[in-house]
Amino acid sequence: MSDRFERFECLPEDRRRAVVDAAAEVFGDEDYARASTADIARRAGVSKSQLFFYFRNKRELYLYVLGALTRRVADAVVDEHWYEIDDFFEVMRYAATRKASFAGLSPRVMGFFVRAFYPEHRDVSGALDAFMTDAVPAMVRAYLGHVRWERFREDVDPMRVVRMLVWCGDGYLHERLRSGGELDMEVMLSEFLIWLDWFKRATYKEEYL
Repeated sequence: MSDRFERFECLPEDRRRAVVDAAAEVFGDEDYARASTADIARRAGVSKSQLFFYFRNKRELYLYVLGALTRRVADAVVDEHWYEIDDFFEVMRYAATRKASFAGLSPRVMGFFVRAFYPEHRDVSGALDAFMTDAVPAMVRAYLGHVRWERFREDVDPMRVVRMLVWCGDGYLHERLRSGGELDMEVMLSEFLIWLDWFKRATYKEEYL
């Protein structure tokens, strides 16, 4: 990000949120190439020149919105009860349930993230691949430091379990999008909870089952 990023961060919170929400809606409705910055500016209540006063180009705006929405989801999921749960699979269950609830209240955010899983435009595909690769270890460092990892069997790498859960979610989204079906968060949550039970039985020491 350029020094324009700092200018944007100095704006009042409601003005920043208006831009992020407008961009999330437009990027969620259209693929990256067809998303219009003029449309984003109009929905945010600013001029296009104002938008580019804070962001050099559409790519920079997109990546900013990706980070802002990621933080917004994390803030909604990690609440005062989060650190009271020290079992990995119970933390994952809690996170999935709260994410599903958040998605129901914020469909534009969900639309944005669903499209972000499958970038095709060269402007953002490499940056998004790097973001997705870094997101998993960053999440573990930031939010799972209190988990009792010793409950996993000695022959199990917990990070591999984390990645496999991410791949399961990715595969589910890919299947739904490829078939043209609607993405039902309640159905996806039910599936995810089944996957958690399978992984727990396959990877935990017997005394913790």
